[in-house]
Amino acid sequence: MKIIFHLNSMGRGGAEHVVSILARKFSEAGHEVIVATQWFSENEYELGEKVKRISVGLTETDDGKSRISKAFLRLSRLRECFKREKPDLVISFCAKANFRAAFSLFGMKTPLIVSVRNNPVEDYKGHFIATKYMEKKAAGCVFQTPDAMSFFSKGLQKRSRIIFNPLDEEYLNITSDMVPAAGERSKRIVNVGRISAQKNQLLLLKAFSKIADKYPDYTLEIYGDFQESELLDEITAFINEKGLKERVSVIEPTSKLKEKIMDAALFVLSSDFEGMPNSLIEAMAMGIPSISTDCPCGGSRLLIDSRRSGILVPVRDEEALAAAMDRVLSDNELSDKLSRNAMKITDRVQPDKICREWEEFIDYAKGNKSET
Repeated sequence: MKIIFHLNSMGRGGAEHVVSILARKFSEAGHEVIVATQWFSENEYELGEKVKRISVGLTETDDGKSRISKAFLRLSRLRECFKREKPDLVISFCAKANFRAAFSLFGMKTPLIVSVRNNPVEDYKGHFIATKYMEKKAAGCVFQTPDAMSFFSKGLQKRSRIIFNPLDEEYLNITSDMVPAAGERSKRIVNVGRISAQKNQLLLLKAFSKIADKYPDYTLEIYGDFQESELLDEITAFINEKGLKERVSVIEPTSKLKEKIMDAALFVLSSDFEGMPNSLIEAMAMGIPSISTDCPCGGSRLLIDSRRSGILVPVRDEEALAAAMDRVLSDNELSDKLSRNAMKITDRVQPDKICREWEEFIDYAKGNKSET
């Protein structure tokens, strides 16, 4: 089978990570796999030698064109790719790519699977016409949570599945004897994700500042890059105001993340909303005691069995987050319990298992008819 994946780029985001795993696995299983993206990023996930990469985005000569002209160019170039490559199936990831794929396949019989990767209230609410067309055009949709699925039409829901994100294979060989006990962990609190309003690292900084005096030997490390300059100014100002410059580090994304953070005392996800956070899955697989906001659209809630494999706190509640951090750092027995139970997540997100679920859904979708 010939499959085209379409998404914006292969930069180090959650959807991109999932596509890198699926594309590699599908190509190894004998499928012809193409990944068509709008642009190339500086720091990308690898796809494997058997996966073909195609650019369907704008060129430098397109920079001066109007916004409408650019939108039509993106659609026409993606449509040209579909006509040229003649795939048996197109799989798109994230809202804009889902819209582009649906409109680019107008009048074509190639089945389309769309995948919703974030809180749909944030990504789809303001795009009624595009969303309705996508719902009708798609042969099926992959969601990460029931809450995300409930946002869309009953027709699309009937043609959909909930499939968890696959764990990267580098985290599969972690055994309990490799995981340090609470008393042996480094005195570091870590957060992983692009630094943005959505990820709300400022909430984590505020919570950390509330317990910093109680834990003077602990530092906070944030692994991510800034995408919003005004947020950089706000975070920098807060760090300086609270005298935390020597205790807070912002570190560029790294392909050696496992080695960098595996012995951390605590992982904290502070997001206002998420799909199903890969960073939380990976932290749990490493046995790092983890805290997450109970953010829409419910991915963290599905991963964490509260008070057993991690702790959930309300969104944007710095007092609750600070109290949860204090609870874990002050109680080695609780830390070790969370660590042991968190590692069980691996059974639910084995990449081979997740890929089989995708293949089963692909078989269903290929035999299914969209509403148009």
